[in-house]
Amino acid sequence: MFNKQKISRINRLYYSYIPLFLVIVLFSIDIEDADFSSFVEDLDFYLQNPLNLNTANLEDLEKLHILNEFQIMNLQNYIARIGQMQTIYELQLVKGFDDKIIENILPFIIVGPAKAYEKLSLQKVLKYGRHKIITETKFTLQQQKGYIPVNDTVLLEKPNSVYQGNRMKYLTRYRFNSKNRVFAGITTENDPGEPLGFKNKQYGFDFYSAYLQVNNLNIFKNISIGDYQVKFGQGLILWSGFGLGKSSDVLNIRKKAQGIRRYTSTNENLFMRGVGTTLAFGDFEITSFFSYKNIDANQILTDTIDGELIEITSLQNTGYHRTVSEINNRKAVNEIIYGSNLTYRAEKFKLGASFISYAYNSIFEESLKPYKLFDIQGNSNINLSIDYQLFLSKFSFFGEAAIDKNGALATVNGLLLNLVPQLSFSVVQRYYQKKFHAYYGSSFSESSKVNNESGLYYGLSFHPVRNFKISAYVDNYRFPWLKFGINAPSHGTDFLFQVDYRTTRYVNMYFRWKNETKLHNTTSDESVITTLSEQNKQYFRYNISYKPNKNISFRNRIEASIYQSGIKEYGFMAYQDVNYNFQFPLSLYFRFAIFDADYYARIYAYENDLLYNFSIPAYFGKGTRLYFMIKYKVADFLDIRLRYAHFYYADRNKTFNTSINNLT
Repeated sequence: MFNKQKISRINRLYYSYIPLFLVIVLFSIDIEDADFSSFVEDLDFYLQNPLNLNTANLEDLEKLHILNEFQIMNLQNYIARIGQMQTIYELQLVKGFDDKIIENILPFIIVGPAKAYEKLSLQKVLKYGRHKIITETKFTLQQQKGYIPVNDTVLLEKPNSVYQGNRMKYLTRYRFNSKNRVFAGITTENDPGEPLGFKNKQYGFDFYSAYLQVNNLNIFKNISIGDYQVKFGQGLILWSGFGLGKSSDVLNIRKKAQGIRRYTSTNENLFMRGVGTTLAFGDFEITSFFSYKNIDANQILTDTIDGELIEITSLQNTGYHRTVSEINNRKAVNEIIYGSNLTYRAEKFKLGASFISYAYNSIFEESLKPYKLFDIQGNSNINLSIDYQLFLSKFSFFGEAAIDKNGALATVNGLLLNLVPQLSFSVVQRYYQKKFHAYYGSSFSESSKVNNESGLYYGLSFHPVRNFKISAYVDNYRFPWLKFGINAPSHGTDFLFQVDYRTTRYVNMYFRWKNETKLHNTTSDESVITTLSEQNKQYFRYNISYKPNKNISFRNRIEASIYQSGIKEYGFMAYQDVNYNFQFPLSLYFRFAIFDADYYARIYAYENDLLYNFSIPAYFGKGTRLYFMIKYKVADFLDIRLRYAHFYYADRNKTFNTSINNLT
């Protein structure tokens, strides 16, 4: 049960709550490539602007990233049947809301009477506007090889052996919000090693981003100018930013499309720059958008007369411009995008149709490598798609089907089934042809691209008794064509089994077994012929969180891994977390970890970081790691945060590889 004292205590955690919730969510998604910054900003937004459950619609509740399909449906049905909620204690009466879910959602919600939208005016926008400025500096304390000056001879022979800038990272974010109706923001960033200057298409900082978004202005549901992102359907052709994939939250498999919204992340390529708008006409919404920007690309052929880039091998998404070659690839290609979406919304049904066209001023090289035989060619592409959602009392169906300009097909379809409150199932089927291309697609898949894959995913969530939960999934997939490092059609299986147990309100624990099996290239000592062999990874984790009082919390984890592909490699990692929240104004976060892991059996673990940041380092080798972070609230309008992290390796010296990032 929840009382006022507990609710007050949870709310006092405020910003520190986001990392705690991230630990819950970031279970087993592709942590090496994901960008969680937009996810963190969504949660931070609702911490400062709690969502009123009495007025929240389906889209609002989905943006919380916390509730699954049936919890949202049950909450809306409860309010429709009983009327507006008078207190958040009523959440205990909503089917599917246990103590853990309520505790997770409390910091982000309120209940209250509905308020009519006020007419927008510049005076009111400025009067009720809230400003936030975040400045951040990061650097590696030890000297790295790439920052050591070299003479002109070495620089001429090896131009990419040294970084062109210093080791400092500079990041500044400005955010403006006026009553959730008008948003504006500016972001500037310079990564470590990137030069500050005014050459090579650079004007001071390496990256600038700005946006203006106005919501609910007459028939305009949304007007976005500057940088924005577009998310529709299940992400087959239009999706950028954060989206949960396979995880222990087996029911959270449907992507929650948000249409057009401001871009607040620091990825320097995967966003739109221009103008987009959504108009609402009753049950229909019409969205149109246009984007023009320069993006990074690997260039291979340039016109010798006018210097114009003619041919590229691929587009780059790292955002790094530190060495000579990276700087040459910076903003090498012009990209023009336009598209639209038409959506019909009924009470239990949604149907949408999307279109996107994108073109570049350079063509993609026709590669001779077999695994690239079906890569995108030419300099343009078009995608069309239809998506749907159907909500019934115990069922939820969703999906999307898309084609590209050559007629190649991709489709994904899912089912969520809640037979009884204690038992739920999920199923996702996908079929992406090897010739299908959608550069801005990011759907449910094993790979990072939406092509050359088919698969079937099954998930199970079971609550046999109170405070006890079993989650499991199995995903069988196939790659019909070759992939990088896999010289034949291949297949694989992912399996996860997790048991969560909540002994009291203050103690949570879980055990997880994760098993991944796939094929990869191998060459035997007796033959130069490459064949495919099975690669298996297993992870075993025990995690316990304990909060004895309102100020201090502990978290312990032990994790082991086994990698097998001809030979066996092993990994082990254990850590102790201590988080202490003083009454005011200081918060401390500390971790000490020990590890002994071979490279292919490396282990990842999430760490608390500065606001809007995330850190998920890889533990391999033999050694220890510690980090601590201090948050000091100087005043209501000013926070200062300091973070220090350090790896100590007992099995290597400072120079442990040939990388430009070597420690000297």
